[in-house]
Amino acid sequence: MERGSKAARALGVLLVSHLAVPVSQAAEADSPATEIVVTATRTERAVFDAPQAVNVVTQQMIADANVANLPDALVGESGLLIQKSNTGGGSPFIRGLTGKQVLILVDGVRVNNSYFRFGPHQYLNTIDLGDVSRVEVVHGPASVLYGSDALGGVINVITKPGAYASDGPRSSAVLALRGASADRSFGGRAQFEHADGDLSLSGGLGVTSFGDLDGGAGVGRQVPTAYDEHSGNLKLRYRLAPNQDLVFLQQYLRQTDVPKTNEVVLGTKAKFNYEPQSKALTYLEYRASALHTVLFDDLKLNLSYNRQREGEEIIERATPTSETRELTDIGTLGFTGQFSRHLGDMHQLSYGFDHYRDRYDTRKRRLDLAAGTESVLTPGTPDGATYTTSGLYLQDEISLGSQTQLVPGVRYARFKAEGAVQGRPLDLAASKVTASVMGLQRLSRRLNLVGTVSQGYRAPNMEDFFGRVDFVSEIPNGDLRPETSLNREIGLKYADAATQASLHYFVSTYRDLITRVTVSPGVRQRQNLRRARISGVEASVQHTLQAGWTLRGALGTARGEDQDTGLPLQRMPPLNGSAHLRYSASPSLWADLGAVFAARQDRLSPEDLTDPRIGPAGTPGYGVLKLTVGYRPAAHHELVVSVENLGDLRYKSHGSGVYSPGRGLVLSYAVRL
Repeated sequence: MERGSKAARALGVLLVSHLAVPVSQAAEADSPATEIVVTATRTERAVFDAPQAVNVVTQQMIADANVANLPDALVGESGLLIQKSNTGGGSPFIRGLTGKQVLILVDGVRVNNSYFRFGPHQYLNTIDLGDVSRVEVVHGPASVLYGSDALGGVINVITKPGAYASDGPRSSAVLALRGASADRSFGGRAQFEHADGDLSLSGGLGVTSFGDLDGGAGVGRQVPTAYDEHSGNLKLRYRLAPNQDLVFLQQYLRQTDVPKTNEVVLGTKAKFNYEPQSKALTYLEYRASALHTVLFDDLKLNLSYNRQREGEEIIERATPTSETRELTDIGTLGFTGQFSRHLGDMHQLSYGFDHYRDRYDTRKRRLDLAAGTESVLTPGTPDGATYTTSGLYLQDEISLGSQTQLVPGVRYARFKAEGAVQGRPLDLAASKVTASVMGLQRLSRRLNLVGTVSQGYRAPNMEDFFGRVDFVSEIPNGDLRPETSLNREIGLKYADAATQASLHYFVSTYRDLITRVTVSPGVRQRQNLRRARISGVEASVQHTLQAGWTLRGALGTARGEDQDTGLPLQRMPPLNGSAHLRYSASPSLWADLGAVFAARQDRLSPEDLTDPRIGPAGTPGYGVLKLTVGYRPAAHHELVVSVENLGDLRYKSHGSGVYSPGRGLVLSYAVRL
């Protein structure tokens, strides 16, 4: 923790010194910055008043990033590292955890299903960046509010809201194009919005072709990394009454022939494509506020259906005339209810339920490419299997005077899996009670002390039971137990009209972590074995300077240890972060000079040492610069130009199977009609 301690001391000095010097007239505003988040407590709060570590990636930050997909828009955020096994992926690490141990939501609806894989995966990249209004990232266990999988944290992707028009019909459209030289990509998106009284309709269509990616100095073109993508979204809002809305959302994204690059370049495969890779999310939501009934003031009811289709087309180098094709089609029906009730000035209750049921449609076949024949095989996950998760939760936001708040919460959850493991019935059912207490103490008008003690859990999912993994074979295990955690953290948050800063230190302990155990040469099985500890520091700061200048920075580090063996945990991110200097010369011209960096990671687990993406030498450190300039030559027109990896550095984030882009040009142009 030496690096983390230095980071903690550095930001602590920044916070204290800022309090000690005279503040500008702008900083004398009546209240601190009021960026609103909803994910942290399921109620609207300013980031400054959220009792835990929260990142907010705004639409302006997404525009400044000038990237093509959602994972890339999160690169460099405090305490968040993006790993890529292929260019069609992008797996977020939060507090040393990733994959199925991080929960992804869209407008509060679960994207995670029981097929999410162990370790890094690509599912965040199945959410279209063109439909994103903002992203809220909650760090640490959030199992009380969101159930299983929220061990490392929660990423809630909030879609563009649409707006009503009370002064007559209003319509608009945006046409956007984007191209990049490093991956020879080119794409476009058309978006529209129409509002008329109590009706709002918005949506868009997008298509992008990604070529093989050029890495930094000496890497050259990485083959295979090319794939194609098309997407569409539609949102309909109808105002039933001044305090009641009905919202319908449809999202669709389809990626074609996405290569799993690490399996081909570093493994034994001549071909490994995800075909298809698609997600179709639909929900209907009723929202009401200020009802003031006996049971609730506000409510939200959501009915959703999420269909994820993932195909794998694989050819082994040893058998080049034989190709296996497997399709896993998961349909998830979800129903959730969220309610809140004010009880005087001291209490605000939030309570609700959620229920999600996955159903599997799977098939697998082997093609003899020479003879033109095929045979039916047993799929990795049984056809017709189901997996159900249900939960009830209660949270109370207690105001103890004007300076102190406590937020206790509790959840009861059940999960049930039904299927068959190699002819043996799988009929597992379990339940779990989880609790948390968060607190906030206002030290001054600009400085808050926050702390959390929270339990987390992750129920073993269908992928755990049946086992699917890179580079080796796995055998099923139907006797797995939930993973559990206990998180303790403390933090400081500072905010005034010019500066927002935060510093958090956390320690999390885990029991029954599911890990792979070698049961024979080249064959592994998932088992509950580990007791583990992860600790770390997360820090961020943003300061508005004079004359249009803004400085923003982030830092995060985590250290993980297997408490049974004393060895490092697998794939722990190194010290990493970012820094941005933004200048807005006028409403029509701005520039952003950004840097992302990471220290060398050579503190490796036994699994890291044998992982071809990492290896015995570990991952070198790096510091990469990117310059972005935005210009509006006329009303309704905007051109954004980026030069990425200015030094043409050869680098990749820890655990990645592909190198990041070399020096290249990115052009984006949008016109509003």
